Amino acid sequence: MTLPRSLRPPVSPSLGDRRILFLMALAGIVAGYGGAVITNTLPYSRAGLDVTEGQMSLILAIARIVSLGAVVFSISGDRRGRRSPFLIAFAMLPLANIATAFAPNAAFFAAFQSVARFGLIAAGVLGLVLLAEELTPGVRGYGLGIQALATASGVGLSLILVPFASTGDNWRVVFALTGVGLLALPTLMRFLKESRAFDPQGMRISFGDAMGRGMGRVFWPLAAVSFFVHAFSAVTLDFALERLISDLEWEAGAAIYLLAVTSGVGTAGTVIGGRLADVSGRRSTAVTAMILGLVGGLGFYWFSSGWPIALAVFIGTFGSTMLAPVLAAWRAEVFPTPVRATAAHWVTNVSILG
Repeated sequence: MTLPRSLRPPVSPSLGDRRILFLMALAGIVAGYGGAVITNTLPYSRAGLDVTEGQMSLILAIARIVSLGAVVFSISGDRRGRRSPFLIAFAMLPLANIATAFAPNAAFFAAFQSVARFGLIAAGVLGLVLLAEELTPGVRGYGLGIQALATASGVGLSLILVPFASTGDNWRVVFALTGVGLLALPTLMRFLKESRAFDPQGMRISFGDAMGRGMGRVFWPLAAVSFFVHAFSAVTLDFALERLISDLEWEAGAAIYLLAVTSGVGTAGTVIGGRLADVSGRRSTAVTAMILGLVGGLGFYWFSSGWPIALAVFIGTFGSTMLAPVLAAWRAEVFPTPVRATAAHWVTNVSILG
C-alpha cells in the first residue's frame, strides 16, 4: 500500500534517519501519554482529590512554573551533550506519574506533577533538538512531524483510557500506567547516540552572549509566536473534556468519542505540516497553521452542539499539529549549535508563560 503523496517523505530517508526517528517516536509515545494524563483525567482526579476547578487550575499553573527550571537540563545539553540529560529527563516523567498515582492529597499531587512536567519539558526540548540535528535536512520537517504524530498517539492512548478512569480511583491507575514507559529506557540507552552536531571540544558561548551578538533578532519573533499560540491553545487543550462533561453536560463516552475521533484525524496535520515545511517553506506553513488553529479554537468555545464542535476540534487540532514540526525545525535551524538547546528551551519557557 502506497501512502498519498501528501503523507510521503519529500526525499528517501537514510538508515540513520530511520533509526533516530524510531527512537524519538518511541520516546514521544511515552511522553505524549504521560504528559496528557493529567488533562485527560482532569474531571476525575479533581473529584477524587476534592478540589475545585480553580484549585486545579492553580495546580496546573504551579506545575508549569516549576517546569521553567528545566532549562538547566538544556544548558547541560549544550555544554556536555544532549544524550545524558535527555535520558534522565525522560525517566523523570514515568517515575513522577507513578508517584502521582499514590498522592494522598492535592499538595502531593501538585508536587509530583511538577516533577513530571519538569521532566516532560526537558525531555521534549532536548529530544527535538537531538532529532533535528540528526535528521537529513531534506526530511527534517517531515521527521519532526512523524515524531509529533507519535507523541499525539500517546495522547490518544490516554484519552482512550478515560472511561476506565471515570470510576472511583481508577484515575490513579491511569497515571501509574505511565510506568510502562520505563521499559523503553534500556532501548534508548543502548541505541541512542550523542548528536553529531555536538562537539565537546567546540566553541562555548553563553545564551546571553549569543543574544548580544545578534541571535535576539530571530529569538524574539519565534518566542512571540510560541507565546501567543500557547496562550490561546492551552485553555482549550487543558479543559476541552472538562467543558464537554461539566459545562455542556455531555455523557463521558460521547465527549471522549468526539475528542478521540476529531482530534485523532486532525493529528494528520503533523505529517502534512512537516512535509509542507520541507517542500514549501517554514513561514507559509506556519501562517496557514496558525490561522487554522485560531479558527478551530474560537469555534470550540463559540458552538455548543455536536457537529459544529466536532468540526472546530478537527480544524483546531489540524492547525496546531501542523505548526508543531515547523516550530521544532525553526528552533533547530536558526540558533547556533553551542546554544541551540538553551535557546530552544527559552522559547519553550516563553510559550509556557502564555
